[in-house]
Formats: sequence, structure tokens, C-alpha cells
Amino acid sequence: MDTRLKKIILESGNNLHLEVVKTLEEKDWQVDLSAYYYDDTANKPREIDIVARKKIRYIPSQRGKPITDWRPYTFQVFLFIECKYFKNEIAFRIHPTTRNKEAVACEGMNKDEVLEDVGNLHHYLKVSSIAQLYDTIDQDAVFNAITQPVKSLTFFKDRQGAQGLYYPITIYSGIDGVYALHGKKQTEENLDALKLEDYTIVGLDYSYRSPVSQQLRTNYFFVDFLHKDRLSDLLKTIDNETQAVASHLGKALSGN
Repeated sequence: MDTRLKKIILESGNNLHLEVVKTLEEKDWQVDLSAYYYDDTANKPREIDIVARKKIRYIPSQRGKPITDWRPYTFQVFLFIECKYFKNEIAFRIHPTTRNKEAVACEGMNKDEVLEDVGNLHHYLKVSSIAQLYDTIDQDAVFNAITQPVKSLTFFKDRQGAQGLYYPITIYSGIDGVYALHGKKQTEENLDALKLEDYTIVGLDYSYRSPVSQQLRTNYFFVDFLHKDRLSDLLKTIDNETQAVASHLGKALSGN
């Protein structure tokens, strides 16, 4: 095999895709590969690496016990995942945030009521600081890795309108982690002492035109930005959050 093609294959994001898909399917997620959405800023279709979904069932309850005569109610959880193989180091600049609740993307449910009832279980609500700016040689690669999940999320959420929770996620390999820069001024000594972190949350304002109403909208998003080895941990966190939401919805149906 040509050494150039061999290098492309070994460093391909497709290797990471397959690994991520395997983990998702083992955790009972339904996976769609290479789904396309329309990018209104570029006026052309684009591809999101993975869209994973899981249907969550819940039933009304009475004083903490399920009602005998019940029919299943459901909502869905969607993961919009961009997989990236990075060749160069990345440093994120970390800033305080107060927009935690705003960043939770959901459809068809009262977000304030749900989040108030489940308390601080949702991992977005526990975050006091987030990554907003970044320094790297791979500016375009990092920009695309962060924005692609958000762009696809807004497109599918507006087009499908399915009741549920929506998560934008970036999963990477090629590097062991990223650097987190706290504070405004960095010195060479401080930089040399930094250790790699394999998980962070990136925050961004995103403006887009709704594919349904064609209205211009602006929303705030958190993107889970993590090394592939942390995926199982994140999936467990999301499962816990969705079960708490299902419990809330069951209680709400029964009037508790």
C-alpha cells in the first residue's frame, strides 16, 4: 500500500467513528452514521459524523407507585457527535459562566420545571467555568469540531421537533488531552506546569436560521469536548440525567 494512503488510514477519523459507534451500541443507543443537514451559513449540505438516539419510557405514578392501568409515555435523547483526530495540541481559555440552564437544549417540555425538579443532577448545572476561546495550530479543525454538533442539533431539533433532550458532543483522539488556561495572563513557567485534561465543556453563542420558520435565532450551547476514553463516563452521566427527567415527567402526569 502507498505510504501516503496508509498514513491517511491510520490517522483517519473513521477509525474513531467505528470505536465510538461500538461503545454507543453496547450501551443500547441507536446510531446513525454520516447524517446530513443543511448549513444555512454556507448554503450547502454538511455531514455530522454520528447521531445517536435512545427512547426513554416513563409512566404516571401515584404516591411513588406506578398506576396499574397505564400506557407508555416516551421522550427521546439525542447525541450529535463530531469525531476528530487532532495532530497538534490545543489550549482552551477558561472563563466563569452563569448560563448553565440556558445551555440545556430540550424540546416539548418545560425546561425550567424539569431542571428545578431534578435539582443539580444535570451536569451542565454543576459547571462554574467553561472553555470559550482556544489557541492551537489547527484553528479550523477545532472550530469545526465545536460547531458541527451544534449546527446539526439545531437543524434536526427544528425539523423533527421530537420531545426530548439534545446534546452536542465532540470526541477526539490523536492527542491525550487539552490544556486549560485559567486567568487572563499566562507566563512561560505557568504554561510548562500545565497538565493535560481529557474532558472540558465549551460554551458558545450560535445564530442560525430555522429551517422550518426561516426566522433568525440565537441560542447558547455547551459542547462536551472529550477524549474517546471518557465516552463511557459521559454516557453514564447522560443516562442518569434522563432517568431523573423520566421520573419527573411521571410524577407530573399523576399530579404529584
